[in-house]
Amino acid sequence: MGRGRTRMEARLGALGTGGRSLVVGERVYTLAELLDTLGLGFEGCRAIDAHALGEGQFAVRYYDPEEQRVVAVEFDAGFRYLRESRVPLAEWAGEAGLASPLIEDGPWTWS
Repeated sequence: MGRGRTRMEARLGALGTGGRSLVVGERVYTLAELLDTLGLGFEGCRAIDAHALGEGQFAVRYYDPEEQRVVAVEFDAGFRYLRESRVPLAEWAGEAGLASPLIEDGPWTWS
């Protein structure tokens, strides 16, 4: 397992283990709404999961098909970026697995 994957999973758990919605402030946001609010709702972007990290900090993970990376964006209750991590998908799928159509439509991604 690669170092990037190890760090991301230590902080946020295995892919898909977070929520499919998240309460920020007084509102419940779906994964798609979170990505749109953060300006990440681009074509092909595949939401993975969302996490409440405590003390007004949150994270959303998504798959970026152009870069073939899993991305975790951490933000505060005002949707201001705190940090971002990008890990090559190959660390989960292996080099041979990247050619699979199941990667973009994997069991841990949602539109």
